Amino acid sequence: MVNMAMLMRTALSILLFFSLFYIFSKDSSPPSSSSSLALHLPQRHSPIQFPIQPQTPSLPIPIQFESSHSHHEHTKKPFSILSDPTPGDDELQYDFSPYVKLYKSGRVERLPHIPLVPPGIHTFTGVNSKDVLIDHATGVSVRLYLPKQAIGTDPKHHRQKLPVLLYFHGGAFVIESAFSTFYHHFLNVLVSKAQVLAISVNYRLAPEHRLPAAYEDGWLALKWALNNCQSGPEPWLFHHGDINRVFLGGDSAGGNIAHDSAIRAGTVRGPSELGMKIKGLILLNPYFWGKDPVGTEPGDRWIRESFEKNWDFVCGGLMGIDHPAVNPLTWMEGLRSLGCERVIVTVAGRDFFRERGVAYVKALKNSGWSGAVQIYETKDEFHVYFISNPLGKKASEEMHAVVNFINRR
Repeated sequence: MVNMAMLMRTALSILLFFSLFYIFSKDSSPPSSSSSLALHLPQRHSPIQFPIQPQTPSLPIPIQFESSHSHHEHTKKPFSILSDPTPGDDELQYDFSPYVKLYKSGRVERLPHIPLVPPGIHTFTGVNSKDVLIDHATGVSVRLYLPKQAIGTDPKHHRQKLPVLLYFHGGAFVIESAFSTFYHHFLNVLVSKAQVLAISVNYRLAPEHRLPAAYEDGWLALKWALNNCQSGPEPWLFHHGDINRVFLGGDSAGGNIAHDSAIRAGTVRGPSELGMKIKGLILLNPYFWGKDPVGTEPGDRWIRESFEKNWDFVCGGLMGIDHPAVNPLTWMEGLRSLGCERVIVTVAGRDFFRERGVAYVKALKNSGWSGAVQIYETKDEFHVYFISNPLGKKASEEMHAVVNFINRR
């Protein structure tokens, strides 16, 4: 009986993690395809972040695209704080499998193989992309995407500017990249269909840079985008970006980061630091959780403790599992002052985060927030299923809802 119970527990653990981030541990790829500095980041004024001692910024990690067997695909070896394991370097401090392991020596081992691809003209969509370093101190960079119809146009005769989407990739705050094969293909398809100028943010990852580092990177990227839409010098944003139609978006952990920036753009502590409202917030299967289950969330103690420990790992114990950063339901004042005009939340039927997405929409409606919110659900799918195959039937239907949300006047 004991062995059977242990077997069932192990099976449920595997199912749990598979349903959360299953695409990131797959070794498949989508179909093949072929600077300026930000202003000084002001101190955060919302209670999303606890006061902490500032960390000395590390040197930026160079992005290395190594040739692979594919003509268009490049790969990057898993990053480690120590370049190579040393004798006695195998004692674990925290095991966040199947994503990352932290050793007591300080070495970080990322377990999934994350293929990276360089920017350029995308063969399938014709979308162009380029990478821009936006902050030398932290090494934060972005990949910009410009629709085919805007490439090579004379800015003087290009009357209609494009909506701007600031996008944050998922990956449990510990893996993935704005330059990965999955996200590069996904953004190219989205940009082509929505005719939007996209900015995919390559924010810092835990455990090397624990939260709120990613939140600060998100805020920095938002201010950088707005500054360049207004006065440059980044030419794509200055000539083509419509500062009155700026959207924040992301999937999973990236949705969590997008929400944080929208909260910070709000007016809960007085006038917004941005001096304007974001047009819309796009939360795709967002990463939210809490101490007590909501809806049909599993109440099993070991499941909830697993989520709580993983959250504690990515934020270094600075924010509890009911902190508004991960559980917005605990801070209705923040929701009421959300700094955008409209919100779309998508959920998947087999996602452990589904109930949180549904509860977020209900809480936003009941908070007194003056904007419009909608929810889109895909039945019988797992967490962020659309990233690995954005051209699939269900993924295309969900993307169509997002495209309509962006282009609605």
